[in-house]
This record gives sequence, structure tokens and C-alpha cells, in this order.
Amino acid sequence: MTTDSPDKIIDRSAKLVFSFFLSSAGLWLLTAAFFAYLAAAKLTDPFFLSTCEFLTYGKIKVAQANAFVYGWGGNAIFAVSLWILARLSQAEVRGSFFLIVAGVIWNLAITFGLLGILDGHMSGHEMLEMPTEVWPAMLISYLIITFLALVIHRSRQIKETIAPQWFILAALLWFPALFLIAWHGLEINTARGTLQTVLSMWYGQSLIWLWLTPVALGAAYYLIPAVLGRTIDKYYLAIFGFWCIAALAPWSVVHHLEGGPVPMWIPAIGTVMSIAMVFPIAVASTNFHATAFLDIGKVWDSLPLRFVIFGTLSYTVSSYIGVVFSLPAVAKITQFTIINEFHFNQRVYGFFSMIIFGAVYFALPRITGREIPIAAKSFHFWTSTFGVLLLLLAYLIGGLTHGVLAGQPSLEWSSAVIGSIQPYFLITKIAFVILAFSQLVFVVNVWRVIFPNPLSLLATGNKEASV
Repeated sequence: MTTDSPDKIIDRSAKLVFSFFLSSAGLWLLTAAFFAYLAAAKLTDPFFLSTCEFLTYGKIKVAQANAFVYGWGGNAIFAVSLWILARLSQAEVRGSFFLIVAGVIWNLAITFGLLGILDGHMSGHEMLEMPTEVWPAMLISYLIITFLALVIHRSRQIKETIAPQWFILAALLWFPALFLIAWHGLEINTARGTLQTVLSMWYGQSLIWLWLTPVALGAAYYLIPAVLGRTIDKYYLAIFGFWCIAALAPWSVVHHLEGGPVPMWIPAIGTVMSIAMVFPIAVASTNFHATAFLDIGKVWDSLPLRFVIFGTLSYTVSSYIGVVFSLPAVAKITQFTIINEFHFNQRVYGFFSMIIFGAVYFALPRITGREIPIAAKSFHFWTSTFGVLLLLLAYLIGGLTHGVLAGQPSLEWSSAVIGSIQPYFLITKIAFVILAFSQLVFVVNVWRVIFPNPLSLLATGNKEASV
């Protein structure tokens, strides 16, 4: 009689929860892809679905961002975080019933929230556009999931913690802190004047920097040494990078207010902190790429690691671009252009999603015992890579063109400025079609492993619940 290894026992305890959150994430990923295509199509043809009041550009653009960040991002964070924390803690996932109930509430709240947005019941606050009624349910469900994640960490066998735990646990705790600060200033004790604008923008940008970004970095810190079988190069810098992100990121995001109706010292602080962000960016680049490039052949042979390294490279390059764009002289050109779409899509597609894809492809065979065909994963990688690069280049070049032409008052706006960036909108439309197809491939890959036979999985789930 053979005894299962601790890792197999942990993977078995995480199977039901991981499968639920990952399946939910896949549905939201496709939903966000659908809305992203509609938004891109409306930029090339303003009369597209113009008779449907539920699908105006403003509504579907906001719905796409919320579906992606809270739906895909939130569920993916829950799945990957719980599994990595359980593996590093050498502790089983506990409270599966409560985790799934909380997950159902989280997803139902997002569903009602998106329906509210499409029906016109939304606020004007960035990433807080969903109706106010859904947020208490989302916060309660999130706190339940975070509490059970902390229970896993508290049960760890090895008391010393490492970089993946720092980043993931910090992200899980930062989200409710960010939300409560913004909710208090925007809904409970409403701030006055321009402070609302500052707080709204601060929350929306900090959500990316202090929730999505740390989880992706934590997953990269876990996966790179796990696949390569070597420690992170210059690992002692990781703690410095962690505290730099914690201290600088919340302040750096306000540089986006450059040129807005706010006191000049606010974007000035943001610019200084954005320049200082070169330190955590350099640390992450050194840790990840110095380690990976020592064995580039192994990186290429491992599809999960290919996704992760693409994501870390995207993080490094685009973050340095973001530092340049935060400089006042450059911001005067790019501030009110489509370059902001470059920043958002780079973070959610080129960085966060690519690393999550790699983490899922690494974890899923260990949790389910079933492999995804290499050809299917490779096809997903290349279509994702091509779609992301096409999308980001279109927004980058189109944004710079937009900024330069918009700053020339002698040009006629409609014919010269809009006409010049219209081809870039067409390219983004094509890129979103490619990405939607790529994401469909990912969801099919995942669901074929999780649900090879739905009836047998249901029976297994009932059996595990009874045990």
C-alpha cells in the first residue's frame, strides 16, 4: 500500500475549490472578451448596435473592465492564491464549503453589478461603477475567502515565509483596505470637490498595482524556481522590491492627474514616486530574468514558464515606459490620449493574465492528475502573444500619434486627428478578436481537464463533501 505525498494530499484538498474558482474565472474571461470586442467595434463603426440602449459604448467599456478585473481577476486570484499558499504552507485547504459559498456570492454580486451597469445604474467612480447594493455582498464574500486563506497560512509547517507568500498575502489584505478607504470617501462620508476625483482615480489605479500586480509577482516568484529547480538569483533583493511596491505604488498612481483640475503638488508627488518605481521594477527584472536566462532552454521547453516569462518581460518593459510617460514633458502629449488604454491592457492582458495562464497550466495537472495537450497550450501561447503585442503596439503608437496631432490647433479635429488614429482602432479590433479566440482556447483547455465527465466529477465532489 502506497502513501500519498504531502503535496498530493494538499492538491486533493484544493481540487474542488480550485476547479470552482478557475471555471468561474474562465466564464468571466469570455464575458470580458465579448465586451472588449463590442467596445472596439464601436470605435470603428459608431452605428454598430446603436439602437440597443443597453450596449452603448460607455456602458460596455465599463462592464468590460469590471468583468475582467473582478470576474476574471478576482476568481483567478482566489484559485491561484489558495493553491500556492497551501503548497508553501504544507497545509490542506480547509472550509471548502464556505469558500465555494463565498465564491458563489462574489460571482452573483458581479453578475447583478454588470446588469446594473448595462441598465444605466452606475456611479462615475473608477472601478466602483457597479450599483452600491452589490458591494456589501462582495466585501463579505471576499473577507470570508481571505480569512480562510489566512487560516491556511497560519497552519503552515515552516514558520519562515518567502516572497510568494509576502506578495499574495499582502494583495489579499490590500484589496479590502483600498476598498474601504475609497468607499468611505466616496459613499459614506462623501469627500468634497476635487478630492472625489483624486480618490476615485487612486482606487482604480491602486487596484491594479496593489491587487493584481502582487499576486502575479508572487506567482512568478513561486513558479520560476519550481520549474527550473534553482533558487531565485539575488533573492535577497526581493524584500526590498516588496516594500518599494508597498510604499511607492499608492503614491505613484496619482501622476495620472497631470493636467487635471487638481492642485499641482498631487501629480508632482505622483511623478516623483513613479520615477522611484524603477527600483522595484529593476529588482523584479533582476530576480526573474537573471534566474530564467541561466537556463533559457528549460524556459522554452516549459510552456507554463513561457507564459510567466512573457508576463515578467511585459511587466518590466511597459513599467519603464510608464515611468517615461509620467514625466511632465511627456505627459503633456500623452495624458488625454488612448495611451491610457495601453497602460490598462498591458497590466491586465500582457502581465497579469499571462502569468496566471502559466500558473494554471502548471497547477492543473498536479491538482486533477490530467495533462492538457502540448499542442493546445502552445497554440494558446502563440495566439495570446500575437494578440497582446498587436494590441499594445496599436495603443502605444496610436496614443503617441493622437497626442502629437491633438496638440496642433491648426489641424481640423475630425478629419486630421480622428482620421489618423482610426486605423489603430481597427487594429485593436482585430487584436481583441485574436485575444477572444485565444481565451476561448484557454477556457476549453481548462474545462476539458476539469470536466472530462461532469457527472463523475459531481459524484466525486459529493463524496468529498460528505467526507
